[in-house]
Amino acid sequence: MNRTRLTATDIVAPPVAPDRLAEYRRFGYISDQTMSASVVRAARQWGSQPAVIEGGHQLTYQELLEVVERAAAWLAGAGIGPGDVVCWQTPNWWEAHVLGLAVWHAGAVSCPIAPFYREHELRQVIQQVRPAAVVTAETFRGFAHAEAFDDLLAGAGLGDAARVLLRGTRPGWSPFDVVVSHGRRQESAAVGADDPCLILFTSGTTSGAKAAVHSSRTLLAETRQLADAWGLSWEDVAYMAAPLQHITGVLNAMTIPLQVGASAVLADRWEADVAVADIVRHRVTYSAGATVFLQELTEAARAARVHLPLRMFACGGAAVPRAVMERSEEQGIPAARVYGMTELPTVTVMNRAYPFDLRAETDGAIAPGVQVRVVGTDGEPLAAGCAGELLVRGPEQMLGYLDPAANRAALDDAGWFSTGDVGLVDGAGYVTITGRVKDVINRGGEKFSARDIEDLLLTHPAVRHAAVVPGPDARFGEVPVAFIVFDQPGQASVDDLSRHLHATGLARQKTPVAWHFVDALPMTPSGKVKKFELVATANTAERLG
Repeated sequence: MNRTRLTATDIVAPPVAPDRLAEYRRFGYISDQTMSASVVRAARQWGSQPAVIEGGHQLTYQELLEVVERAAAWLAGAGIGPGDVVCWQTPNWWEAHVLGLAVWHAGAVSCPIAPFYREHELRQVIQQVRPAAVVTAETFRGFAHAEAFDDLLAGAGLGDAARVLLRGTRPGWSPFDVVVSHGRRQESAAVGADDPCLILFTSGTTSGAKAAVHSSRTLLAETRQLADAWGLSWEDVAYMAAPLQHITGVLNAMTIPLQVGASAVLADRWEADVAVADIVRHRVTYSAGATVFLQELTEAARAARVHLPLRMFACGGAAVPRAVMERSEEQGIPAARVYGMTELPTVTVMNRAYPFDLRAETDGAIAPGVQVRVVGTDGEPLAAGCAGELLVRGPEQMLGYLDPAANRAALDDAGWFSTGDVGLVDGAGYVTITGRVKDVINRGGEKFSARDIEDLLLTHPAVRHAAVVPGPDARFGEVPVAFIVFDQPGQASVDDLSRHLHATGLARQKTPVAWHFVDALPMTPSGKVKKFELVATANTAERLG
């Protein structure tokens, strides 16, 4: 089996300059702590404190350590160790939380996969990371996850990959109970703080998703950044319905609770009424998620006539209208906009101590240790208050992408990361995002490539040209809208094209919700599609209904 064993030297990207590393250390932004030691550290400090709660199951930190050590021992017995990549695509179940931590405990590299990914995206992930093991559910929400992994692993020549199954049975898969019910225990692996520990896939302007790699040093710098800014401690309780496989879930349900001794309440799907009941029952004090979560949580709390115990709701990943924040504030839910990305998760940060107008009108204050530069189309820095592309760098910045070409495109020699976002920084250091140069759809905080969808549409024999742009949506902010030019008019219907995309294994969230069949796409003289015109058409069509 030709699997990946990942080391820091495999990431071909500009290193952090020694003087910046020294500054990060001097201010305490980074340390030598590793994710492999984090569960042990938490159990020693907060052993009897509830660690994770999901459904009717609860584990204290001491109980969590015991089951993590057993799962890590099973992984070691299956030949999984430092540098090996373990992919996991699961609902937000407590067993997934345990195995995600066990991967780190064993010194392996965690590769969470967004739960809405289907065969098309899963194939890209497997081809890039060549996992030594996979973890998934038998089925969830009508999709046979384990069956899909079996087919894709076989196709990639990884038929010998170890497999762990949650809440089900399937030949060739080890049930979770078997993985944790033996008597063996594994000590935490002695890996370095700069060794890769996390791979998260993120879409940009290119067709394929890019694999962003974090180390313990970068991931824990991010963790401390948020924990400090929000004043979190062992007395706090997090609520997480966003996937554990998203950076929001990794931080708020896994690494932050481990760092401060907080409890994490997990939900395997977002239902606002259920969230209100859970938050009240467990006395939840903080949460994070996309705009739609805040909006629906506020409405559900108002309908239930309850005052939630939340002290903080961090809202990001998509535009946050002021009206949404005004309604949440009226309901006693103090929210703050934050800005970041998988590659550098906290560019800005705020908490409830900031005046409401700043929390509602800007995307936050530049986080400690982070630098933001605004540049024009010529790459030259712009003055405060002028809008341009944002370049960022900081202590929680990824090591780099797996693909060296992606690093060359996104990072310069000084370590500045091109975000593809357009915004401004005012004289007081507050950031406001005004637009985007990246060709992506931002559906409720989940960002994916428009080109990926276009490439698949072009495989339909009737399609000559295809363009996909973001269209407005009241719930998700943006949704995919497709513009299609046929070889011959009327050659295919909306249903035909939707079925074609489904047959390719594309995630259903990426299927366009509106279709425009046109004679031609608007083009620039150089042959590029004028997507801004298509966006305007999509917006007009939505307004006219």
